[in-house]
Amino acid sequence: MKILLIFTLCLISDGRSSKEVTGYSGGGVHIKCKYDKKYTEKEKYFCKDSWLVCSVQIKTGNKNKWVNSGRFSLFDDTKSAEIRVMIRELTIEDTGKYRFGIDIGWERDIYTPLELEVKEGPMISREVTAYAGGGINIKYRYEDEYKYKPKFFCKIGTHEWCFNRITTKLNSQMAWDGRFSIHDYRRAGFFSVFIRELITEDTGIYACAVVVSDEIEIYTVVRLNVREDLFYGKSIMKTVHVRGDLNVNCKYPESQRSDPKFLCRRLQESACSYNTTVKESRKYVNMGKLSLYDDRVKQIFTASIRNVTEQDSGEYWCGAEAGVESKVYFTQINLTVTDPRVSVSTSKPTQPSSSSSSSSSSFTPLLLTNKHKSWPTPTSPPTGSPASTVITVSVILLLLLLIGISFLTLTLLKRCKMQGLTKATIYYLIIL
Repeated sequence: MKILLIFTLCLISDGRSSKEVTGYSGGGVHIKCKYDKKYTEKEKYFCKDSWLVCSVQIKTGNKNKWVNSGRFSLFDDTKSAEIRVMIRELTIEDTGKYRFGIDIGWERDIYTPLELEVKEGPMISREVTAYAGGGINIKYRYEDEYKYKPKFFCKIGTHEWCFNRITTKLNSQMAWDGRFSIHDYRRAGFFSVFIRELITEDTGIYACAVVVSDEIEIYTVVRLNVREDLFYGKSIMKTVHVRGDLNVNCKYPESQRSDPKFLCRRLQESACSYNTTVKESRKYVNMGKLSLYDDRVKQIFTASIRNVTEQDSGEYWCGAEAGVESKVYFTQINLTVTDPRVSVSTSKPTQPSSSSSSSSSSFTPLLLTNKHKSWPTPTSPPTGSPASTVITVSVILLLLLLIGISFLTLTLLKRCKMQGLTKATIYYLIIL
């Protein structure tokens, strides 16, 4: 991982005020320095100071665009009257005194001195590969002193330092924006970033950051590569009856062949959680209702959930642990659990209702449940006459009764005529 620090320094003046910055080997620093707007048209530079001369590391007259020179980059922001300098891949030898300078011409240059100290650090930059249609989870660890500081995630651009920023707040451990979400696990000392429904345009350099103060932000840089791979299915829709079994086969890319696999459940906007992985090929791993199997020869990961309930409905992902601090999700599974015992109309079937796991916060998540270890016994739907059948039979009986009365009346009339009875007598007989 790469650590970057961002500082806002004082106005460039006569060089009498100095600032101190601490960086870490293998990481980098991003430093800001304000200047008077009357110098916007002047050339700007950044140099390393010594006893005799200040060795220029980068110098430019370009405005409002990044200029690169080896490990150094400079951006002259004329709108904000601000110089920005980035030093990448820091080493212990970078420790020393530096200057932000403005080339005045024949007059004496003005500058702001800077003291940079580079300490040993185990963190280096990371590169993660994920796939279009899938997801990625990136973890960033921080020191305990930053536990209650805001955290943010953003994409580093060519013309903009950090954009599409998503930030947690002092009183909130979660934040999300569209496909991006961030969750701060303060007790564990890390925060997690989840990106779903990846597209190839998501490829780029990102920063996981802690806002230390108004002047300082500490970054870990991650290079994300999103590839297109048509080998495996991106999404699976499954409908299972209550007490039935879910079985899914997830094909995965070649790059995940040797990685541990898992099935996780995502609740609302939080990260996708799981409790176990399968680390060997063609070997079953069982935990409660969950069973995992990885065939690395065929590149197929199989997950089974036994004896499901309506509360198991929700969003699941087949994934792989791509490293200690990152996870790749390659197939999304949308599970709907229905109850076949719900009565339906004979004229028009209706879809049984299902309840999503996200609508309830009181039940125990599936992957944490160790009950129901036996295979379920299928149940038959209840028998009985639906209401529509009763109505139909009643109507038929009524019609038969009317037909019988009509037939009887016609028979009596015919007999009375033959016997020569009067109409009054006929009506009297009918009434009887």
